[in-house]
Amino acid sequence: MQEIKDAGVLKVGSQVAQVPWGFTDPSGKLTGFDIELCRMVAADLGVEAQFTPVTSSNRVATLLTGQVDMLAAVMGIFADRQKVVLFARPYVNNDTVFIGRSDLNVKGYEELKGLRVGVPRGTPQDISVTQAKPEGSTIQRFDDDATTIQALLSGQVDIIGGASTQVGNIAKVAGEGKFTQQFVVARAFNAFAVRPQSREFADYLSDFVARKTESGELAALYKEWIGGDIAKLPTTGEGPDALPVSVTE
Repeated sequence: MQEIKDAGVLKVGSQVAQVPWGFTDPSGKLTGFDIELCRMVAADLGVEAQFTPVTSSNRVATLLTGQVDMLAAVMGIFADRQKVVLFARPYVNNDTVFIGRSDLNVKGYEELKGLRVGVPRGTPQDISVTQAKPEGSTIQRFDDDATTIQALLSGQVDIIGGASTQVGNIAKVAGEGKFTQQFVVARAFNAFAVRPQSREFADYLSDFVARKTESGELAALYKEWIGGDIAKLPTTGEGPDALPVSVTE
């Protein structure tokens, strides 16, 4: 933390093509939920926030090789990730769903038979559908969410794994009702991730989240960028209490 303060810069790895988490607005400004939350962290530390674009497949490596101080990159807490990075207290929930053509009406993995399924490589969606092994389906993996969504819009795949927040973004491009949420997989909890040896920094970030939760600023940020009310979140990013939970509709 002292090194960050001395440098006057907080180096953050974030996804920058993932509405509403991180994206460039029409004026050319980088913004979004993760971006603005990190600017709040930087202001709390008395430094400037500097963003490095990352994808779901390279974000952990970017952190562990020291290119950034922390990740705020739509980074859900999972058991395998807990083994390699240190998570602070979660700051938001993120529901994993499958989105497809509105005529499909898919209610679960067993109904993916014969469909082309697109997923961002290494994500919970990729892991879950790989484990489910839906008979007769073709799984296509892409480098990030943006290319996965583009594959759906172009007809390269029939259904994709993504976040519930992406349904509205897809509708803005394709038109209302063409693609819909098919079924919910789980509710994950996103958190700041730091290197395993950065305990002091992780504890500070957990305290930051606690303070912003108490003040209502975190809930206000969620309502502004995502809409609705933020879910009840775990109070730790470590251990089984922070892991995803199954969601039924």
